[in-house]
Amino acid sequence: MKAAWCGMVAASVFAAASAQAAPTVGECMELATGVKFSKNNGDAQVNVEETFEGKKQKGTQLILDGGVLLATSYQDIRDGQVFLTGAIHYNEDGTVRSKNVYTPQSAIPASMRPGQEVRVQFTDTRTDTHYPLAGLSDKITTSTRTDKRDFSITFLGWERLELGGRRFPDVCKFELRDVGGKSKGKSGEYVWYAQGFGVIMMDKLDRDGDVQPAYRIALTNILSAP
Repeated sequence: MKAAWCGMVAASVFAAASAQAAPTVGECMELATGVKFSKNNGDAQVNVEETFEGKKQKGTQLILDGGVLLATSYQDIRDGQVFLTGAIHYNEDGTVRSKNVYTPQSAIPASMRPGQEVRVQFTDTRTDTHYPLAGLSDKITTSTRTDKRDFSITFLGWERLELGGRRFPDVCKFELRDVGGKSKGKSGEYVWYAQGFGVIMMDKLDRDGDVQPAYRIALTNILSAP
């Protein structure tokens, strides 16, 4: 992902005594429909509620700098767990390019404790849509492939952030590592979830676990917060 260092974040980890008043992981990851904000790389993020795989689910749209919808990622919070259910990627004209559907093993507990690590192993079924080429075909075809995903997700605790002129008093911070894919052991990410907003900041980590400042992506301007 493209990003530019924005140097606007102020964070401090909550004391253990205040952690009891902070939201749970499930509450941090809840999405409020209609929230929209721009980020320091020019892209925008919009929270929606749509039908995915026959069920109404909350989702996050990624809109590229220039207004093109790139993708929507879906989730479902129920039964004490947060399910990451899949994603749809789009062509520039808004048609579907591909759809990823994850098996239920993609879930993490909604009440993780600070320092708790969860191994998430699930199946990702991707269906690609192939559109006809002028003069060669008039049929739309699809192809499907299945991949195994293997991630380590650690809940690091709560932090205070101030971004886009708004104070977020209790943001949930996670460390993500791909422990079974092509990038196994090579890199990772820090991600910060704010209740109602979703991911408001992300850092890339190198193989030594060091932050790569040039790749930080963060909220810069809140466009809508119903």
